Amino acid sequence: MTTDTSRLFEDLRPLLVKQGVSLGLLPTEEQALVFALAWSGLPEDNLTEPDVNQALKRLLQGPLVFLHTDHVELRRWLVDAQWLDRDGYGRQYRRRVAAALPGLAAAAALELDTLGVQGSAQWVASERAQHAARRTARRQAWEAQQNRVESPPPPLP
Repeated sequence: MTTDTSRLFEDLRPLLVKQGVSLGLLPTEEQALVFALAWSGLPEDNLTEPDVNQALKRLLQGPLVFLHTDHVELRRWLVDAQWLDRDGYGRQYRRRVAAALPGLAAAAALELDTLGVQGSAQWVASERAQHAARRTARRQAWEAQQNRVESPPPPLP
């Protein structure tokens, strides 16, 4: 992760346009960016396990759609990485305060938190749509070039 949080969005952008990203295969810095995005989408209130599950399901259908995981695994990752606190019985969860987040993650989380849940979802959807449009344009340009190459020359008069 970069120390300049203004570059956070640039650092996160390559992950957003992927599909089937596995948290366990990401480098620690990229995991922290994903955790920051998840953290910023969780309410600050105390949550029951069903509440946190619902919130994570919504995130996995929205801003975290690129991940290949389910809400249970993501909840465990967030607890293990100290982004989400859980009581001893696993009944109550709470988003950790930014100052208590590991390392440079606090700055990244706060920057993402300024977008809010809807803003994060819109930003991710926009990035994914722009990426898809660029891919489509490249594919169409390639196909057009292939059609020109494969077309026989016009007959001579």
